[in-house]
Amino acid sequence: MTHATPQTVRAVAMTAPGKTEMRTYPYPTMDHDSAILKVEMSGICGTDRHIFKGEATELRGKSIYPYVGGHEVIGTIVEIGDNAARTMDYDGQLLIPGDRVAIAVEVNCGDCWYCRNHYNNCTCENQIQAYGLHPNCETKPYLRGGFAEYMYIRPRTHLFKVPEEMPTDVAVLVEEMAVAFHALARASVPFAPVNEGFGPGMSVAVLGNGPLGILHGVMARIQGAGLSIATDLSDLRLGVAKNLYADVTINASKVDVEERIERVKEMTEGVGPDLVIESAGEPEAFLEALRMVRKGGTVIEVGNWVDLGKTVPLDVMRHINSKNLHIHSVFHCGTNWRPVLKVLQQQSNRYDFPSMITHRMSLDELVDGFGTVTKFDECVKIEVVPHKA
Repeated sequence: MTHATPQTVRAVAMTAPGKTEMRTYPYPTMDHDSAILKVEMSGICGTDRHIFKGEATELRGKSIYPYVGGHEVIGTIVEIGDNAARTMDYDGQLLIPGDRVAIAVEVNCGDCWYCRNHYNNCTCENQIQAYGLHPNCETKPYLRGGFAEYMYIRPRTHLFKVPEEMPTDVAVLVEEMAVAFHALARASVPFAPVNEGFGPGMSVAVLGNGPLGILHGVMARIQGAGLSIATDLSDLRLGVAKNLYADVTINASKVDVEERIERVKEMTEGVGPDLVIESAGEPEAFLEALRMVRKGGTVIEVGNWVDLGKTVPLDVMRHINSKNLHIHSVFHCGTNWRPVLKVLQQQSNRYDFPSMITHRMSLDELVDGFGTVTKFDECVKIEVVPHKA
């Protein structure tokens, strides 16, 4: 496949909290071990929202700004080196120009204790790169994020071929779905004699129903969840949750925490859900999850990924030990996304995944519209489409 190589590439950079601008960069050059992607679609993540609001300004001790965001990326290979063509695909398939791929977010060192012992997500102590986050966009080759027309794919990146029949607006959810996939897999380790762990027929409550929370609710349903409850501050997001997985929704802006916990317990035989997933991204919501879940139940804490500098008064004995809880922190998105793509492919007839997408922004629209991600009553999932007419 031939590709007309442009001389310059447009990208949207965030230069400071709440400030975005259109920039033009030289089209990147590649070698035997790298590749160039044409970006088809890239999602705005909750982390990008915190960065936009100025709640996360540094990463690994360095300023994030200016950066070209976008780490939930589906792109088409336009150029690829001969070594990269044989080694970048996680499954060992040969990659060629024209292949549509998903990009694993992290490029880890491979040499620290965590890498050597196969902790394959975000534990690397010497992480080389995180697409859409670091290094920033003043460091060559600049184009490391999906809010750009083209991206440079550095050596040792893991790519995953997207099935030809899978729409891009389904495939683009693979990174967030990978978080949900691994979280639910970790929670599904029952100790049968005392009915611990999460399994088919068990109840689940999801606190915070942005895209990540909704996908966790969907993943729980795929694994056979029984009663499914969704809470959020936004009726828009609760409506999407209702259409995709939730039996019951509660607007947390209209029902205070004490009443929410009491209502949920009434629905669950007076004890609380078997599983509570915190995806609101506020420390107070984690405390609510600990209070809401039944004794011997499971809590997945996935929302508080950014240090907001907030604390909560946690009574360890009352909230954790006396309840014999299982608590799982976020596993991030793991390394192998092949089974996650299979789940999306198998379940896309059952779940209308694209219904989560409320906005599809061009780069020009993104410059002025990035702040929409902070308006929960206006958006659920925002996707950036760099080549949108």
